[in-house]
Amino acid sequence: MIAFVLRRALQGVLVMLVVGLIAFSLFNFVGDPVAQMLPPEATQADRDAMRHTLGLDRPFYLQFATFIGNAVRGNFGMSLRIGRPVSALLAERLPATLELALVASLIGLAVGIPVGVYTALHRDAWL
Repeated sequence: MIAFVLRRALQGVLVMLVVGLIAFSLFNFVGDPVAQMLPPEATQADRDAMRHTLGLDRPFYLQFATFIGNAVRGNFGMSLRIGRPVSALLAERLPATLELALVASLIGLAVGIPVGVYTALHRDAWL
């Protein structure tokens, strides 16, 4: 049983790494974040300085390793669109997310239990 749990945990870590790699790769194809963060009249030196500050001048694999390392520590960085820490945005939206999950679970139970009971009581009609 312990081997099964460990194998599943390792598979979960692998899946999370692959999903993180896909998400991180898509981020690179969306566009240049420096162009979105700086005004159009910014000089090339300003753009290069911002790229260096954000670590975008480093190779892809180093950027990904930094991304994973920060994510493991709970540091999700700054939102390039809103300009606020991502952890603050997640905390701000957590109550609404939990409320939505709770309501969806209650609706699922309210529908699923009666359907399951009905199906169990009338299973001969289904066969």
